[in-house]
Amino acid sequence: MVHARHPLSFLLVPAVAGALAATVTAGVLSPADAGVAAQSPGTQARTQAHVQAQLQAQTVQAAARRSRSATIRVASFNLQSATLDRSRGQQRPWRKRRAKVVRQIRNQRVDVIGVQEAAYTPSFRNRLVSGATQYLDLRNGLNSSGGRYALTSRAAVNCRKAFVNYRCKRRDRDASAAERILYNRRTLSLVRRNAMKYSRQSAASPNMYLAWAVLRSKKSGDRFLFTTTHLDPHRRAVRKAQWRQMIRKVKQIRNGMPVVSVGDFNVHKFDPMARTMLPAMRRAHIGDVLNQQYKVNPSRHVRARSRSNAWLSTLNRLSRNVRRFGYEDARRKTGNGIDYIFASNRLPVLQYKVVCQFNRRTLRVRGILPSDHNMIRATIRLP
Repeated sequence: MVHARHPLSFLLVPAVAGALAATVTAGVLSPADAGVAAQSPGTQARTQAHVQAQLQAQTVQAAARRSRSATIRVASFNLQSATLDRSRGQQRPWRKRRAKVVRQIRNQRVDVIGVQEAAYTPSFRNRLVSGATQYLDLRNGLNSSGGRYALTSRAAVNCRKAFVNYRCKRRDRDASAAERILYNRRTLSLVRRNAMKYSRQSAASPNMYLAWAVLRSKKSGDRFLFTTTHLDPHRRAVRKAQWRQMIRKVKQIRNGMPVVSVGDFNVHKFDPMARTMLPAMRRAHIGDVLNQQYKVNPSRHVRARSRSNAWLSTLNRLSRNVRRFGYEDARRKTGNGIDYIFASNRLPVLQYKVVCQFNRRTLRVRGILPSDHNMIRATIRLP
């Protein structure tokens, strides 16, 4: 018996064939699979169902990947070294500041933070609460308050004796002087770490480093490169040479990974050095999360989708009056910070914040100043 064709069947075959061709173009089916387009209507229906099932599976997989994508909270904090301890004006010793530093980091739920100016020799142990060095003291304070933070390197010096620099017998322990990385073990795991002492140093600051670590998100499995540094505050030529060496090093070790680079660069956007170095960072594919440009304020095309206290400068100069280190009367502007968070140009930046608790009416900082710098924090989505 010969069955009469459905009146619309002559439209169905080209439609299915067209859908299959589009599917082949998109890479869902191979050309061999597409050959079934010339088969009978019943076979075509089964094939169409197969295609739909594959497309649905791909949609589910894509949704699963999106649900696993990780957002990370990164931060930078120049702690003001315990070696500079004194009580003068608004400055207070580390023992009195430590609790507020710990509270700010914990309250911001930071996943990884680069700190600068952390005293790294046991010579000043009597100025600390617990721990042989300021960075160990900070880690201990974070963890005693309920955190689970670890240092990428605990060693004070690159010597056979990890905490004794006297008559040092060289041994590479990835120690990085006053620049250190702490990460939250609840959210991140350490893959590898290292440090580089800059080739150019000034006599006044002879131990400036770039510390770096490859970290893995426990949620998504994604890896990223995180670096922290403190560039020379005394000599401009040395500072620029260090910055250029940092860019070269990051290019060398990034290996296709997303990058977040933080630190105290001792250059604000009105400094002539910003004219060349901020574009140099963008060309290296690790641009400023605020997209600051030389002598441009308010910033244009800001990457961060939202900002909090961005009108404050990162250097508070030990003043509790925010008018002295921020654009209180022009809050669309960006503070003239010397601390930065740079991130791979393709990474979405969800939020940027200058961490500073102050009375909104009096514009006075509440409580003790944690440092002569304000901590900065950004929330970034990994690809």
